[in-house]
Amino acid sequence: MQNNYNTIKIQLRKYSFEFLKVSNEPLDMLERLKDEHPNMIEEAQKSHLLAAAIVYVYLKRNNLNGRGGITAKAVGEYFGVKGTAISAKASDVEFWLHGMDDYFDEDEVYEFIDKDRFKVNEMYWEFIESEDAEHIEKSISILKNIIKKDPDYFDPYITLHEYYLENTEPDKAIVVLVEGYDRAMDLIMLDGEFPDELLWGFLENRHIVRMIFNYALLMWRLEDTERAVSLMLQLLRSNPGDNIGARYYIVAILEGFESEEAFEAGFMEDGEEYIDWQKQEEWFQEKIVKHKRVLGWWLDMEEDE
Repeated sequence: MQNNYNTIKIQLRKYSFEFLKVSNEPLDMLERLKDEHPNMIEEAQKSHLLAAAIVYVYLKRNNLNGRGGITAKAVGEYFGVKGTAISAKASDVEFWLHGMDDYFDEDEVYEFIDKDRFKVNEMYWEFIESEDAEHIEKSISILKNIIKKDPDYFDPYITLHEYYLENTEPDKAIVVLVEGYDRAMDLIMLDGEFPDELLWGFLENRHIVRMIFNYALLMWRLEDTERAVSLMLQLLRSNPGDNIGARYYIVAILEGFESEEAFEAGFMEDGEEYIDWQKQEEWFQEKIVKHKRVLGWWLDMEEDE
């Protein structure tokens, strides 16, 4: 961790000196992460991305970002990373430093509703229901073609990921899911902000929710549990009705399960393919009381309804 910590510290000092009038706040944020969430520093694959995210959280909390201010793209150009990657990592940093309460302080609500993608959606479901879906190589080719038709329709990415896994091509499976996630975040983010409302009730949004959810599951399998929890929380916050079940997986991660397969296995009878939802709900109600720091806000919303 010390190497990452020292590298990030130097980068923050340099940026602060050049752009922030030598503000100590980004360095203070780094110290808090070191004390409270050292894994975020220790496990950082790109120290400059974490440094950029800390800077962007500072800019955001001081109203210096976005239109008329310093954009995520500008920060990215300085640190040599994509603006969308900074926005995503900044969400993690902000959550682990300041918790969920900050998400409910803003007066202006940003609601995202995607456009109707009827033609490509119809093409996708016709494929799913066809005999072609039984053949891996042919399916991979068809799904790639559907993605070319509309790169911002995300169900084909998820299914292509599954075919690659079935074809024992895990590297390609990861690449296609990352590509889909990156495009989804590019589509929905506004000035580096995740939507306040990304509601499942709009059919147009469901492919996006599924994309982010599946990427969060990938992060979980790759042991980036903080990232997985952060993404699941964004889905839950933007759609508290939680049609996709993010709350269950948040608690499962916090309880130490290593993957969704390991978690779901506890709610399946031998030989069964489907989860016993009542059993899962009972487990959730028992365990959530231990995790009110993370999900207390959601419990409060449930009690108010």
